[in-house]
Amino acid sequence: MTSNAHAVLDAVARRLADEPQRVLPTLRLLADPDALPETTDTEIVELARKVNAARLAARREEFRVRALPTAEVRRLLGVSRQALSARVANHTMLALEIAGTLHFPDWQFGPDGLRRGVAKVVAALAADARGALAADALMRTPLPEADGRSPAELLADGELDRALHYARTAGLG
Repeated sequence: MTSNAHAVLDAVARRLADEPQRVLPTLRLLADPDALPETTDTEIVELARKVNAARLAARREEFRVRALPTAEVRRLLGVSRQALSARVANHTMLALEIAGTLHFPDWQFGPDGLRRGVAKVVAALAADARGALAADALMRTPLPEADGRSPAELLADGELDRALHYARTAGLG
């Protein structure tokens, strides 16, 4: 264990001795992340809500930054807003509505428009009832068994079958 880790543990031990009622519930959650806080731990529950809301806001912003807005996708594909909405509804393209605008993850597009096989990959992601944030995160996750490439990179490299495999099986087992 590093000296920094020892310093942190010493500080936690001091704080636990001084304020056990404030520190102990958090330590219990750290020791068992699946444990539920006592219903009287309203401060912890509220803090957890705030932390989760901040995490989701950050994830939505990451998604938005790496996505194309509706107007850009319409120009790229030469289709109407209604056609894009239909593709999203039919699970042939992935998008997330942010501030009233659909945003489409950039991994769906190549230099010539929509990548070959995107509809199949998005359908596979939707079949597992993944939301757009989770599906995008899965597609961007580097895979050790794919030499560190993500399913999105496999798709971009023309390895549709492998990208589909990971889209279909991620989270199973």
